[in-house]
Amino acid sequence: MVKKFLKSHPVHKKIVLHLDYLFLLRPTLFFSVWVMIVMGMATARIHSSLPAVGILQISYSTLFIFIGVSLVSASAFILNQIMDVDSDSVNKKLFLVGKHISPEKSKKVAHLSAVTGFVFTLLGNWVTSIAALLLYLFWGILYNQPPFQWKKKPIAGWMVNILSGLLLYFIGWMIISTSNEYSFPGLVELFMITLPYIFCFASVALLTTLPDVEGDEFAGDKTFPLVFGKNTTLVIAFILPVGAFIIGLKNADPLASTASITAIPFFVFALFRRLDKDILRAIRYPIFILNFFALTVYPYLAIPLIITFYLSKYYYWHRFNLHYPTFLVDDSH
Repeated sequence: MVKKFLKSHPVHKKIVLHLDYLFLLRPTLFFSVWVMIVMGMATARIHSSLPAVGILQISYSTLFIFIGVSLVSASAFILNQIMDVDSDSVNKKLFLVGKHISPEKSKKVAHLSAVTGFVFTLLGNWVTSIAALLLYLFWGILYNQPPFQWKKKPIAGWMVNILSGLLLYFIGWMIISTSNEYSFPGLVELFMITLPYIFCFASVALLTTLPDVEGDEFAGDKTFPLVFGKNTTLVIAFILPVGAFIIGLKNADPLASTASITAIPFFVFALFRRLDKDILRAIRYPIFILNFFALTVYPYLAIPLIITFYLSKYYYWHRFNLHYPTFLVDDSH
């Protein structure tokens, strides 16, 4: 009876109308944001004398940083939606901007989200506020806004996403290193420690350009697969998690090595079968896998993950009659 009420009662159609501005922030993309921060925190603990499993302590400083970085990222996601209205209509994406929320109002929300997020990171840790500001510069301005619009360029667009992932990871590392007596490793060692996680992030970021090829071509964007081809994109996306596994083993990093080897089969299917459903699985499942292993270090991460997942399912079903987010990927996606 409860399930039928939640799925079919007409009252939910009215409730979800009030959630449009919340989902303008694209909270489902926070799964990638949060996990990179947590991976930075986890590896900082692994490569120090701090306990690295089942951490149940959480400070206001850490909470403020997570809220702040989420809001700064959301601002960038809104700017991306505003700039992608034409291409996403071709890709048949359900789009709030333009249809349900005007671009002008969306810009105001984006600016408010960025300012509020920056204030939260400043309250949490001034070092992470600098990283958050750079994150907005890369992901929000350089990636989306004219005259830059690096998302329209094959290498520059991918590099912006990689640098954004690196900043998220760095924010997590700094949460631990600035709140404990901790000596930073040398630059070469730090680079090698970070590399597996950036490889995984870069691989998924590259694959996300493939489902949007039709719309990007219509909009005149020169994304990576449009310039270098689908096969090259899939080969690079496969090589990166393999490299992450090898380096993770070399670093004696159980998180990087275990998460990457678990995710590799999805990239194998995407490379050799080349089906759209395999590509979507290679995008969605590795993100889930990284989050799953992150929970072994920070179990409390499960709270925002579960709330975001089920609230999003509720919203997208009643607002657009769409099962999203979902782990079920078939021929109709």
